[in-house]
Amino acid sequence: MIFLITLILENYNLTLCGRYSLNLENSKSNFKKDTVTKFPKIFSFKNTDISPSSENPVIFFNNKEYLFELFKWGLSYDWLSKGRVLFNLRSETVSDKNFSKDLIMKKRCLVPFNSYFEWQNIPPLKKKFILQTKEKISYFAAVYRETNEGNEYSILTKASEQNIKHIHDRSPVIVPKKLVKQWFSDNYFGILDSLSVSINYSEV
Repeated sequence: MIFLITLILENYNLTLCGRYSLNLENSKSNFKKDTVTKFPKIFSFKNTDISPSSENPVIFFNNKEYLFELFKWGLSYDWLSKGRVLFNLRSETVSDKNFSKDLIMKKRCLVPFNSYFEWQNIPPLKKKFILQTKEKISYFAAVYRETNEGNEYSILTKASEQNIKHIHDRSPVIVPKKLVKQWFSDNYFGILDSLSVSINYSEV
């Protein structure tokens, strides 16, 4: 059993994209007015240092409409060591794993963000970088699961683009606004196979 768990964990980089920021209070103009009115609690959300195990806004599709709710960041399973959650899943293997293949097929979601943070580890130093797209608000591709304690999500990752590979060899999958409908369609896997989004970065 321990060997099996080790193999599973080796397929996920648990130190990638462990912090991001979101200020929906200042991003209301990016959404339809009736959407903002319908989810007042979500659009008052503001956190400049979001970390795993916290509850954050997530967009999912249900009964032919987009819904906004607070989900807990990180999938928790009995086979994980105490206190550990899977807050990232590799997009290349998410459909192959028994515990996640149904999630990518039926439980896809989007996680809005303004920027995210990575640490470049060059011993003895660790440099912190802020990364963001040119858009005021962007979306991580993610999957979620329903539990008795509430819904949990995990952000999908992929190999980094060449311009940020020196910071980290993995990066979150980002879905452009124009491809949101495709992400929630049966043709979602095309996004994982070919998606490339320009990322800007600076040292903090």
